[in-house]
Amino acid sequence: MLTKLFNSNSVFSYGILIILAIILWAKAFVNIPVTAESVPASPLYHFISNWINDLSVIRGIIALSLIVFEAILINHILSDNDLIPRNSLIAAFIFIIINSLFINVINLNPVLIANLFIITALWLVLKLYEDKDAYSTAFNVGTLISVASMFYFPSIIFVFLVWVVFIVYRLYKWREWFIVLLGLIIPYVFLGTYYFWNDCLSTKISIYKEALLFINFNDFPSGIYIKIVFIFLSLLMLLSVSKLLAVINEKAIKMRKFLSFMIWFFIFDFICLNLSNNYGTLGFLMMNISVSVLLSLFLSYSKKTKLVEGTLIILLVILITGRLGFLNF
Repeated sequence: MLTKLFNSNSVFSYGILIILAIILWAKAFVNIPVTAESVPASPLYHFISNWINDLSVIRGIIALSLIVFEAILINHILSDNDLIPRNSLIAAFIFIIINSLFINVINLNPVLIANLFIITALWLVLKLYEDKDAYSTAFNVGTLISVASMFYFPSIIFVFLVWVVFIVYRLYKWREWFIVLLGLIIPYVFLGTYYFWNDCLSTKISIYKEALLFINFNDFPSGIYIKIVFIFLSLLMLLSVSKLLAVINEKAIKMRKFLSFMIWFFIFDFICLNLSNNYGTLGFLMMNISVSVLLSLFLSYSKKTKLVEGTLIILLVILITGRLGFLNF
């Protein structure tokens, strides 16, 4: 049923997807937002948080709009690069479900905003393979990662992912590597100038020095529900990576490089999680892009309809039981 529903990009399927997002993210209008003070070295999130902190309706609308737009954008990126069927909305559906598992972050949070720029950077990185003049694209990718890090600083680690992708794509020109770094640095030059002008540069530098510390797992909620979510998603990731490694050599060169990039993307998401000091749940949210992508690829490449249907149903059941309080959250 679910596979038939989301293996179509009809208006009806889009409508169901949006209604599902509205139901699952209705809490965004009443949940307490992540405070700016708990997210160090994230100036753009601080600005937005302080600006709309008391406007619950505006926060909810922005959060809901972002989750829907990001889901559809991820789905479009994968289908446009022939990684999933073009008539499928499976990636959008999985992205919304995965991002709705933790009710305490169903609100406008720094990762949700940063993910918009990371997903756009992902789109451009995939285009680098056939881009004859990669300089402008490389600069844009670096800039997008830089802006994302100003909402959620640990996402700056993705600049190293771009360099790994250059190796996978065999782009060895030093100019492209340097241009990515240039795109990353320039927004921080403007930010540093602003801090210097306001006589707070030394204080902000100290904050950035403390921002890249290892994760404090005490931040994760405890309970049966969390354990079930982690165990089930970990199992799915093992199956997904194993499936991709098994089929990768059967694909054309372009597809092999794209799939290799997706696996590396997951690895760097895990590194980003371990750089998410004192807010582990947000670090896990950053992994939702690669987790959704890998799971979508796994289900798309699987020829067992019952496995695909069963996986989607179990995800929904876990989500619903958690929301209804049947499991200790």
